[in-house]
Amino acid sequence: GLVVAKAQLPVILESIAEKYGFRYTKVGVRRMKSRWGSCSPKNNISLNSALIFLTYDLIEYVLLHELVHTVHKNHGKGFWDMLIKLMPDAVVRRKKLNTCDMII
Repeated sequence: GLVVAKAQLPVILESIAEKYGFRYTKVGVRRMKSRWGSCSPKNNISLNSALIFLTYDLIEYVLLHELVHTVHKNHGKGFWDMLIKLMPDAVVRRKKLNTCDMII
């Protein structure tokens, strides 16, 4: 899973960033125990390799979520307004994601 994730997730992230006009510094893929992804203050995005086992709609949700953090560093109103504008069913996807097991 890790090898496939490292090959595929950065490509998917790049295509989503291009589609919505986001910029990030770099991307890393690793096994993470407690989160699906993160975005550093310098816009370095880390992605959980376990994402590769999820359906594409959930991968897309996590990647767009992290890309929105390149603009809004917290989960405040501005963050959610932007995410929902770009992905109207973001809340539905988030609830679905919360039922998924991170340790695969």
